[in-house]
Amino acid sequence: MGSTERSILERLKTNCAAVDGSGSYNYDFSASGAVILGSEPTGVAPRAPGVYIYPVSVQSSRQKGRTPLNSYSRVFVVQMDVWVPRTAGTAENAMLSALNAQSDIMRALENDPTCNNLAHDVEIDASAYDGEAIQVPGYGVAALRVSVEFTEKRGE
Repeated sequence: MGSTERSILERLKTNCAAVDGSGSYNYDFSASGAVILGSEPTGVAPRAPGVYIYPVSVQSSRQKGRTPLNSYSRVFVVQMDVWVPRTAGTAENAMLSALNAQSDIMRALENDPTCNNLAHDVEIDASAYDGEAIQVPGYGVAALRVSVEFTEKRGE
């Protein structure tokens, strides 16, 4: 059995891969290999549309009156970088495309805030921009910092 953090990462990946371009979704991330655990490869164009998910940090604490005596409150911070192709040659288009993709991923994550009963809640801080700003022209990029709050039993 893996750690709770591993299970959460796997669930976040599943939720992102459920974005299939249908209904109110703008993009399709359901294709095999479109959602990847790990950061973008150096020197290679990112997959677009694509989502790269990787852990940033875990903070463990005890919160008086909130954390059970036999447990710890944890906040697991996960970075998601979402890449989509521009549909026109302007920075405005790249940014708007990234905003659409960002919205798709946020809705998918917010639709399952407990990560299939592994967590209490998710909170998301997101930004969208033109890939040219980071010297990767032709892409819109959304960067999401996802904080997942959960409780871990002591010693388990």
